[in-house]
Amino acid sequence: MFTISQVNKELPVSELTGQERVVLFNRRDVLLSTANGVNSLPLADDVRGLLPADGMLMAVGTIDGAICCGTSAQLEDVDIPAGLSVKPTRIAFAESGPDIMNAVSRVREMSTWRRQHRLCGGCGTPMSFSDTDLALVCPQCGERYYPQIAPAVIVAITRNGRKELLLAHNKRFTDRTFGLIAGFVETGETVEQAVRREIMEETGIAVKNIRYLSSQPWPFPNSLMLAFEAEWESGEAKPDGTELVEIGWFTRETLPTIPAPGSIAHKVITQFFNL
Repeated sequence: MFTISQVNKELPVSELTGQERVVLFNRRDVLLSTANGVNSLPLADDVRGLLPADGMLMAVGTIDGAICCGTSAQLEDVDIPAGLSVKPTRIAFAESGPDIMNAVSRVREMSTWRRQHRLCGGCGTPMSFSDTDLALVCPQCGERYYPQIAPAVIVAITRNGRKELLLAHNKRFTDRTFGLIAGFVETGETVEQAVRREIMEETGIAVKNIRYLSSQPWPFPNSLMLAFEAEWESGEAKPDGTELVEIGWFTRETLPTIPAPGSIAHKVITQFFNL
C-alpha cells in the first residue's frame, strides 16, 4: 500500500540503503521491475548505476513500509539493467496496481511543483522547504506555496435508456480514437457546473442527472481526472470544430476505437458496456 508523505524530504543517493523503491522517468515513460508478470518499482540497489553519486531523490511516501522516492530528471543514453524495463506511463498504470500509479503521479507532480516555484512569485527570492509541512516558503516575505492540482471533468453522456454513449474524436488524437467529453474546471465554478459548461461548449447539448463515478491522478503534468455520468436532455450533438472534429452516439455493437488501457476514459467506457 502506498502512503504519502506530508513533509519535504530529500535523500542523498550516497546515503540510500538500497531497499528504497525508486521512481525514474524517460520522458513520459517510467522504469519498472517485472517478475512473474507483476510490475513493481525497482529497488535503489537495482538502479544505483543510473543515479549520479551526488544526486538527490525526493521522498514522496512509503510502499508497504519501504521508502518511496524519485526524480523527474530524464534518463538519457543509459543501459537499462537486466530485469528492468521502460514503459509508457499510461501502460504502466494499466498493467500495475494503484500503488504504482499513485507513487509515479506524486513524483512527477511534486517535481513539477518544485521546478515551477524555485522563486517566490511575490518578491522573486529563492524558495526554501518548510520544516513543518509540505510547502515551499519564501525566506524574504514569508509567502507559502503548496502543491496544486488541476481538476478536470470527463463525462460519459448517455441516452436511449443508457443504450447509447456519446463519443468524440479530438483533433489531437493521431489515430481514429474516440473518447469522452472532458475539460478543466475553471476558477469559481463547481465540478457540476464544469460538466454542463464543457458539454455545451464542445457538443451543444444540455445534460441532466449528473452522477459522480470515480477519479484518477493524471500526471501530465498535474491533473486530477473526475469521471461523471450524465443523461442527454436536449439539443443535437455537434462537434465544436475547435477541439472536437467528429462526434456520434455509439452502442456496444458500433463501438469505435477507444482510448488505451491505463486511462480513466478506457475504464469508464469498458465498464459502461460491460466489456
